[in-house]
Parts: sequence; C-alpha cells; structure tokens
Amino acid sequence: MGVFSDTAAGRDLFQRYTARLAFRARLLGGVPKDPHLVEAWLRARADISDEDELHHTWLRTLGELGVDIGEQISPDDALAASRKLAETRLTTGFKVDAERGLYLEARQVKAGLRENINILYGGQRVGPTRKGARGFVAERVFVTPDRLYLDRREPDGVELIIGHLSGPQGPRSVLSYHEYVEAPAAIEFTVLVAEDAVPQLWWPRVWTLFEQNGLGATRSQGFGTFNLVRWDRAGVLAGETSPH
Repeated sequence: MGVFSDTAAGRDLFQRYTARLAFRARLLGGVPKDPHLVEAWLRARADISDEDELHHTWLRTLGELGVDIGEQISPDDALAASRKLAETRLTTGFKVDAERGLYLEARQVKAGLRENINILYGGQRVGPTRKGARGFVAERVFVTPDRLYLDRREPDGVELIIGHLSGPQGPRSVLSYHEYVEAPAAIEFTVLVAEDAVPQLWWPRVWTLFEQNGLGATRSQGFGTFNLVRWDRAGVLAGETSPH
C-alpha cells in the first residue's frame, strides 16, 4: 500500500468493479514452454529491453512454468533444467503456482479489455487529453489480483493446432501444441477504473464482444470464450446469471 492509499483522495481515485467469468469453452495456455522462445516472447509481450531485467524476468518465468530455478543459477544450467519442458514438444502452456496450480495473469484480462475497446471505439478520442481509446484505457484501467487461478494442478490435455502458412517456398502446414483446461473454474477479479473514466455505455458492448473473442491462446479458433456472469459496481450487485 502506498502512503496515500488510505487517504480520502486515494480511496476515491478508483471505481471498483467486481467481475466473474464462467468459461464455456476449452481454455488454451499461451506461454511458451520452450526456454529458447521465452526471451522473444518476453520482448514482444512485456516490452523489456534492459538485458539484466530481461534475464531476471526470463528466470522468473521459467520458475513460473514449473522449472526448479535456484537464486544463483546460470543461464546454461537454467536451460538444462528446463530441457524437460522442451522435450514435451509443447509450444505453449500455463504458468504454475506451486501451491495453487495453474493460473491466468491479470494482464491477460486487461489486454483483452484494451483489445475489445480498441475494436469498438478505436477511432474515438477520449477524455481531456483526447487520447485514442486504447491508450486512454491502458492508463486508467487495472485488474487485480495478479494471478487468476483455474482450480487445476495440471492441464487436462494437449490440443494440436494445424496452421497454414504461405511463403516464398509455397504453402505449408505448421503444427503447434497447446496445454488446455477443459471447463476451468470461474475466475473472479476486480477491475479498477481511475475516476470511473470509462463511459458506462461502453461496458455492456465491450464485455459482450470480449465474451465472443475469449481469453487465452488460439482465440481465433473459438477457444477461451466465456460468459460474464457478474459485474458489480461499487458494492451494488448488478446481477448474476447462469454461465450457460
């Protein structure tokens, strides 16, 4: 907690929304399991350029994937320890908490909100700074807690995805493997909105689109779709419905 968090001004900064998602489709993990791919994934997704920070984040990510990483482990030893992951041929999967099992990260929900807001309102300028909708939301919307647990100690299986690419050598098929969880437990989290700045008329449309686009990997194939079964603003229950 920051020094101003418990002041009246600090408490009033964020409007809190309690959300509950019930998945209606198989959820696929999207974190690379091959340790050689983790660095590129971190550069692309986390926008990390500092080499020391990248190294520490790489080691931490391997640990979150289930690799036994000591505090003083070298890069070569980390690669050797993670070889068992590469040998499984799994391209992507889930991060793992040693005590509570598989989880999604809150950043994935925030990224989904940004994506769907951009789809619907990307051409609009919002607020006093007249920023685009995506940037406006990125600076004002936050999701907590960081880990959203799926009530699984391990994946239910592996989904084989066949993709088709076209390049200089002609069309070719590409195989990828994804850990999946079948009908994972509903996840609950809090969305914090600075000064309640997102227009209220946006939320029903954004969440309805988000439900169809889904969470996790390979969403274009229909994986990770869900129903928003709770959206509670400022402690006033907005309603709860069946996930089906």
